[in-house]
Amino acid sequence: MEVAKASRDRGPDAPSNPCMVLVSGYPAYTQPQDLGRTFTQFGKVKIDKINQKFATLSFSNSMEAKSAIKESKRITIYGSFLTVQPHSAVAVENHNRQNNNRKREFPRSKEKGVIIHPKDIDLSGDFSQQVDNILLAIRLTQEEVLRISLLYSDLESALQTEWPGCTAIPFGSIPTGLGIKTSDADCFVKVPPQYRIPNVNFVNKATRILRQYPQIFSEILSIPRANTPIVKFFHNPTSTNCDVSFKTELGARNSVLINFLLRTDPRLIPMAVLIKYWARVHEVSGSGKVTNYALTMLIVFYLQQCTNPILPSIMWLQQDPKNDYIVDHWNTGFMSQLDGLPKSSNRSSISELIGGFFEYYAGFNFEEMVICPYLGEPVKKDLFKDPNNLPKGFERYRDNIKNQNTPGLRFTTSWCAQDPFEQCHNIASPVSSRHASNIKEYFRFASSAYIKDKPNKCENFLKMILLEKPKISKERGHPEFRSNLFPKFINNIIDPDWKSVVRNIILLIFESMLKIKLGKVEEKVNPDSKKEKEKYMGEVTKPIWKRKQASKMPGIMNLDLQQQQARITEEILKSELEQISIQFQMIMTYCHNPKRAVVSIKLNNGNIGTFKEFGKFFVSVLQSWFTHLLAPYTRSCNNDTAAKIAETIKFLDSNRDGYHCDSSSE
Repeated sequence: MEVAKASRDRGPDAPSNPCMVLVSGYPAYTQPQDLGRTFTQFGKVKIDKINQKFATLSFSNSMEAKSAIKESKRITIYGSFLTVQPHSAVAVENHNRQNNNRKREFPRSKEKGVIIHPKDIDLSGDFSQQVDNILLAIRLTQEEVLRISLLYSDLESALQTEWPGCTAIPFGSIPTGLGIKTSDADCFVKVPPQYRIPNVNFVNKATRILRQYPQIFSEILSIPRANTPIVKFFHNPTSTNCDVSFKTELGARNSVLINFLLRTDPRLIPMAVLIKYWARVHEVSGSGKVTNYALTMLIVFYLQQCTNPILPSIMWLQQDPKNDYIVDHWNTGFMSQLDGLPKSSNRSSISELIGGFFEYYAGFNFEEMVICPYLGEPVKKDLFKDPNNLPKGFERYRDNIKNQNTPGLRFTTSWCAQDPFEQCHNIASPVSSRHASNIKEYFRFASSAYIKDKPNKCENFLKMILLEKPKISKERGHPEFRSNLFPKFINNIIDPDWKSVVRNIILLIFESMLKIKLGKVEEKVNPDSKKEKEKYMGEVTKPIWKRKQASKMPGIMNLDLQQQQARITEEILKSELEQISIQFQMIMTYCHNPKRAVVSIKLNNGNIGTFKEFGKFFVSVLQSWFTHLLAPYTRSCNNDTAAKIAETIKFLDSNRDGYHCDSSSE
């Protein structure tokens, strides 16, 4: 009682313990050992608590704590100056309030991403004059491209302090000649073999390094858990956004191929830049839509299909084994001598090539065919069900699947465009059925505009496709089902990386218990709302929600929840005769203040009524299963907490809209 009274007499803003300090201002990826190394200069120190906002440290006596406080805003970690202040309840509360109200904004990156509108470009004169005016307004000049090379050398110099000998390899639109003034730079960093230790997080290490050079790199954001982890930053000297990856050289090899193909004929780069600009203007391309790379491959594929083809198939370019260059089990080498290419008799103008592109895809059968630049011709989706049925040329694809080096191509999505090198990769998988339908309308509109204006030498063609757009009926969106995971249980997770715990449990439910294989297609962070989203694609092939009969199997009651539900699903997949095809997105959204997570599923392709059945089942079981599987990851439950969890599970189980799940799963 004496101690408590003395504490109250000091007031709320007095230090709660004169040996403790509150530290803030360090990068989000800072580890406890980093703080320990930094503050040992003042005495024996213990890290009591650390999160992304602040840390509390304890010294062996008050003199050591005062010494650290005196050095506030002089001590640095990874180039960031630290604020050190006496620890008190008010200081902690104020710091929490400030961080909750602070928005993470990247104003320079946003400004760089604004594309010039066609209304602001001179579209007078004939078709050729309009092309020249558009390219002059939107395309990067040779001087600007040369200047961006400074970005790669700066990046290389910074990272070589950690990985001597590493090289920065540009890829994407800029080195292929398709760069426009809003283009981001893309870069693969090739780290020497001696530094490529398994499980090393190159993205987080690179983020720490770049933060040490604030005059060169700003607005730095790491996305370590994407399919291809990246670091995003803004390069101050060139005012350029850049995405840096470390995972694979495949993207860089794709760019080498595109660069070669587009330089085989002087008509191709202007054609490709104009189509890319058209897609940006109408928001056909972008995140969750058609990627720039996929759009470029659509152009390449059309140029392999048009009357008197201009480009050969990639298989033709890979005939000679001497050119082989293997990356991640795939051949990325090819014959790269321009004088070795077959001669083309195609003499179409740029307007005819662009119009032909729109005509071709306005009539393309995306539902049944795969766009295959490797073969240089469409392939039926059904052939990919059994790799042995594929035509000659897919030997490496078959071997990689047989040897379990890679999964098979995901060909059941609305669009399927096969990467010419990494043949298991559907580069058009993010395109939803609704977006696919909308793009088809844009293709038809542009095709009609070309046919209409062709007799007029296409004088109004570019104005029509850039300034006008088709009337697309605003149909009601596909149904979506969501489940808000209980914040009170998430807050009880012991692991500081609570998102990984949530993610792993949700993936376990889908992939292990429901036997639905998921593939991640997107991960993004909203700097303003601080929300993080992960998108996965999956397919349901049997009515796995019809579980009542299978749950009566002998011995099922003796299994734990995970084993029970996995066994029930296996039985349904084996015995159920009804075949269905429901392609859906599974989206996990994380918020930090307060901690919460939302899991939702959204129809991508398939029967809406059947999807609703699946959606109702999803909502009815997810909370209960998640809460049950979360228990081992939470703080030791007292009797009251355990009772609340049990009560919650019981309530959820009793409100499942008729969907059966064993009582033992509680």
